[in-house]
Amino acid sequence: MRATAAIALLSALQPSALAQQEIMVADSAASVVELQSGVLGYAPAFFTAFSPTTALDMVQRVPGFSLSGGDSGRRGLADSFGNLLINGARPSNKSLSLQTVLQRIDANDVERIELVREALPQFDMRGHPRLVNVILREGAGNSGSWSAVARLSPSNRVGPGGEISYTTQAGSAEMTFGFEGGWQGNLFRRRESLYDNGGRDLAELRWDNDQRHYQEFIPTFSLNWRINEASSLRTDLRYQTWEWRRGMRSDVVDETGADLRFEQSNTDNHGSSWSMSSTYTLELGDNLSSETIGLVSREDWFDGPERFETFSPLSGFVQASIYEGEGEYKETAIRQTFSWNPNERHSVEFGGETAINSRDTSFSLAIDDGMSITMLDLPVSDTMVEETRSELFANHTWTVSDRISLESGLRYEFSEIEQTGDAEQSRSFTYAKPSFTFNYRQDEQNRYRITLRRDVAQLNFGRFASQVDLTDNNSTLGNPDYVPQRTWTLEGEWERRFGDGSFSLVIGYDKIEDLDGWVPIEANGSVFDAPGNIGDGSNFRVTTNMTTPLDDFGLSNAVIDVFLEYYDTNVEDPLTMMDRHWSGYRMWELRLDYRQTFPESQFAWGWDYFWLSDGEVFRAQEYRVQGFTDGDLDLYVETTRWLGLTLRAGVDAVINNGDDRERVFYNGSRADGIIDRIEYQNESMGKTFYIRARGTF
Repeated sequence: MRATAAIALLSALQPSALAQQEIMVADSAASVVELQSGVLGYAPAFFTAFSPTTALDMVQRVPGFSLSGGDSGRRGLADSFGNLLINGARPSNKSLSLQTVLQRIDANDVERIELVREALPQFDMRGHPRLVNVILREGAGNSGSWSAVARLSPSNRVGPGGEISYTTQAGSAEMTFGFEGGWQGNLFRRRESLYDNGGRDLAELRWDNDQRHYQEFIPTFSLNWRINEASSLRTDLRYQTWEWRRGMRSDVVDETGADLRFEQSNTDNHGSSWSMSSTYTLELGDNLSSETIGLVSREDWFDGPERFETFSPLSGFVQASIYEGEGEYKETAIRQTFSWNPNERHSVEFGGETAINSRDTSFSLAIDDGMSITMLDLPVSDTMVEETRSELFANHTWTVSDRISLESGLRYEFSEIEQTGDAEQSRSFTYAKPSFTFNYRQDEQNRYRITLRRDVAQLNFGRFASQVDLTDNNSTLGNPDYVPQRTWTLEGEWERRFGDGSFSLVIGYDKIEDLDGWVPIEANGSVFDAPGNIGDGSNFRVTTNMTTPLDDFGLSNAVIDVFLEYYDTNVEDPLTMMDRHWSGYRMWELRLDYRQTFPESQFAWGWDYFWLSDGEVFRAQEYRVQGFTDGDLDLYVETTRWLGLTLRAGVDAVINNGDDRERVFYNGSRADGIIDRIEYQNESMGKTFYIRARGTF
């Protein structure tokens, strides 16, 4: 039976370079085979216990693999390449998420899934240590998938949502129509206590009821057209419209329980965005190919007018702060790549990219005292940032032997950024970004990787403009003078495979130049926090990932995924001149994901747990500690017994007791150490119950 199963799987493999390699059976069930050195093939039988409906369900269960869409938050295309391939090719960039692409594929249309564990000439790793290549069976024909969910929030509001997609063939073209959307109505409750007189005396207690409403609608369209034997075109279109509203009431009392005031606010944010990306590939010869990618993206958003009102229990209305803002973001990019494979051991990629981006934002703040409305003069409240960014790149992959492969690359970036409006400035940057990766396979179970690379962060356009947070009574000044932080990274990884499980250990060290942080800036007679560069820093990190079956512990058909990460960051504080951690980073992060299936009864259950250690934020006149004391536990049960559907019922945030926060405000600079007041807060959303159904047609 084992030999028969192995032969059936291997006979299904399409003729390719992989088929020329020695094939070795990797486990007793023959649902996993070693296709070649560095590539594992997972047959659909491997995923049967997980009752997959779509390709996304299958990819999420590949041991030792985590789906990543790249850094799609960056402008341009160079950093947005994910670790997913479909039939050996990457889906178009940025317009659609990789989760959306996989959710559209019926699990029955998947022939196998390949896990690429090291740099190989026929695969473009794009900096990822591992790739997944989803191979679809030929002649899949028309198919569709759908999912629907209903969530019950702590405010007893039902939030429906769902998505549906349908793929059809039209000659040599494949078209996919999709739609997703829904509503949510989460209720946040906050408890705050404020101590003045240096943080010693209780001044007030505060209770917030923060009811939020969010709705979005996202239609999509994809075209995958095989023009001829030498060329193909893929185009993705995505449109999104959203509205986010919040109604909040705050009751404030003194230490005796007497009413001091109450506050109320109504906020509204709405907008729309659309994007289109196209990828055209052309085979120029047996060993040379071309890929051209274009991207156009636009987004508009509007805030307000939003009123934050204060009332006295005796006199009624006191005053209101009125905020109004809007913004527009544009991104246009084109990337040209040539790939050359002179032989089976070498591959070379080279090309260039140009992106034109802009962000136009404006906001206003006014005070209504009941008699008149006074506009406040805030620095850098109206600004336009425009960027032209280009890069040249070249990458080389070399399979030195059956055990060793090398991946090297060089990107040379040059950009011009111009800011107009309340602040005017023009600057130019040029940076070289080399990278080098060494892969060594000790045996079929153990692999090692060493990577050295340089990265240059992109300037965040949002930091060029000032921002106001009336809920937290906090303002941030825009800073046109900060520069991109640069990072040298040295990273080593050990990966070990055992049966249907895997373990990996990554140790890395990051050396940062001009670390992003907060710097004090004086304007209009006041001191504001502003984004800026606070000096050089370092980060020593350790990351472990483990996927293991639990049969040896008496839990049949049970699997647990464990993720644990440790960060030890360091920088010299520009105010105190003392070493400290980076703002916003947590030292520890833990994720656990457990699932157990009962195939005979077509039933499964599971849970996942997420925990973070405390984080710190250092500002000019404020210090924060943000806690996540109990972590977050989610539970679910699932069945596939009826109508070919996957039905799941679950509870999110079973033991989540909220996020804790401590804010220490200083009288003057934080460096002086003179505490003015201390605020303590706990924010909780409570449990959310849901029922979800998924199916295909």
